[in-house]
Amino acid sequence: MDSLELWATLLGFSSLMVTVIVVLLYYVYRVITKLGVFFLYFSFVMMAFMLVGASVYLYSPSETSLGVAVGVNMASMILLLAYFFAVAERLTEEFTMREVHYYSLAGLVVLNEGLMGLTFGLAQFGRTPFSDLDLALYNSLNSYWFFYPMMAEMLSLYFILLSRRRAPLELFPLIGITAFPPTIFTGLLIWRYTALVMGLGMSALGLTFKSRLRLLYIVTILGVITTIYTPWLFDTSIIAGMVLYYVVSFKAERIARSQS
Repeated sequence: MDSLELWATLLGFSSLMVTVIVVLLYYVYRVITKLGVFFLYFSFVMMAFMLVGASVYLYSPSETSLGVAVGVNMASMILLLAYFFAVAERLTEEFTMREVHYYSLAGLVVLNEGLMGLTFGLAQFGRTPFSDLDLALYNSLNSYWFFYPMMAEMLSLYFILLSRRRAPLELFPLIGITAFPPTIFTGLLIWRYTALVMGLGMSALGLTFKSRLRLLYIVTILGVITTIYTPWLFDTSIIAGMVLYYVVSFKAERIARSQS
């Protein structure tokens, strides 16, 4: 398989995963029973273990690593299903989502996006860029396999809220920031300048909204500027921003329903 065919295959798989995640995010709005909540956690956790197993195999392809990958997925599925059958009778009860559930689900979504950066990066570039923990973390987060699936999920969720006239405007700049991350394509000078301008511009736009996200946009401005020296402040602000993006989106829908 040549590089173009590999890239197209990975793009297809990532698009499928993005579609699944968007469907699950939409389902967060509709869940009303404990069974629905279990399904959400089960889906996100199993997706994370699937990506971990795939990364184990891709890092060192062999029968042993394949066995480990399959074992990780089977063990996690058995444990989750065992819990399901242990409490199945209570899962039909009605359930009201609380803030802790929004944060934990948002954290799982971002975790899956980071693991996508790792797994698809290993598949495309091999193990060398992920040969130690620092490199693996750096190349997983500062990858278009991390940023663009995440941007697609955020934009899809925003359009869903927009169609219901419930889209918080202060969230939109975050989509623009993830569309032009200065930590990818670092070898292209025109991209670095464009990403710096867009990142600073979108963060400044975010500051015009009176919301609790203003502090995040201030940190993001500092993060964009410091990418000249280090990506970590920008990466941290992006991770925090994504979690808050999903939480604010979930709460916007909940508040709108409570008022209707």
